[in-house]
Amino acid sequence: MRANWKGAAGDGSPAGQPVDAPAAHVRRGDAGRGASSERARRYVLDLMPILESIGGEVGRTPQCLAPELTRRGVRKPRGGAVWTPVDVGRLLHRIGTERVR
Repeated sequence: MRANWKGAAGDGSPAGQPVDAPAAHVRRGDAGRGASSERARRYVLDLMPILESIGGEVGRTPQCLAPELTRRGVRKPRGGAVWTPVDVGRLLHRIGTERVR
């Protein structure tokens, strides 16, 4: 009975855990997170020329950009149609981090 608690190998590893697994293993969800980040990066890069043209016309603040993005019918990353200043602020933050890379 004690061998069940030590794991299949009997070496003290928790039951159900592979004995030869590396300490820093890939966690569940890492691949999906990477794909999501790549999709967000592509979205930002595709939107940058639009933001540059709008910024030259109405200003570069989130309060100026949000209504103009909505008026032009630019879709948000998940398909929404109405932009808020908070949405644009997050987008501008993401653009700032993309330019640093």
